[in-house]
Amino acid sequence: MRTILSVKNLRKQFDDGKQKTANVLNDISFDVEKADFIAIMGPSGSGKSTLLYNISGMDQPSSGDIILEGKNIGELSQVELADIRLRKFGYVFQQPHLINSLTVRENIILAASVLNKQVDTTIADKANKLMTLTGIIELADRDTMSLSGGQAQRVSICRSFMNDPKLVLADEPTGSLNSKSSEEIMDLFVDINHKGSTIMLVTHDPLVAAKANQVWFLLDGVIYRKEFLGPWDKSQTSITNRKNKINDIMSEIEI
Repeated sequence: MRTILSVKNLRKQFDDGKQKTANVLNDISFDVEKADFIAIMGPSGSGKSTLLYNISGMDQPSSGDIILEGKNIGELSQVELADIRLRKFGYVFQQPHLINSLTVRENIILAASVLNKQVDTTIADKANKLMTLTGIIELADRDTMSLSGGQAQRVSICRSFMNDPKLVLADEPTGSLNSKSSEEIMDLFVDINHKGSTIMLVTHDPLVAAKANQVWFLLDGVIYRKEFLGPWDKSQTSITNRKNKINDIMSEIEI
């Protein structure tokens, strides 16, 4: 497999205002290979979301290197960094952050139209394929205000894949969904990963994490443990066994 992301000696410190410094990320190093699907778990305040935001360039580390396909994002100008974020990363958040004045289709093609300066048939076809894959093609011309939580998150997922990102970063993407919608969204992530996309996903839910290939547990700003589960295939593997393995580790580190 090809390494697409290398993180080296990453630290993130915050001043608590009382002349004390908190190490949210404490000398973390790792590599991410193409088509990895990594779930990140840990107690609140362990640095999960901070790690994603630093990887994406939306926040800056106190020290260390983040290298995406050979480019150190800490050495880029703001213009170059914005271009990298648009071209190389896809983002899925707990809240979809859709633009209510735009239709479903318009929300999905927005980032691609910014990158390509105009909407051509290639962009329109790509949006249609993604909407078909995620089961929302019939909603294409709908007002986003009329969508359910699960439908809105599917729009967000389509939007995140419009520019063929090298790495998708998902921060609690099922956190505000009911169990049925959560399962459907995770099955989408699994399908997309099986097609070769690389995903790093933060979650508190062991059932969500059980569908990833790997689960990384953060504790006190470091990667305490990595559990390699292998690809999830619901026709062959019991999700209960994977979930129980995660629960055992969570109990061990008192999450």
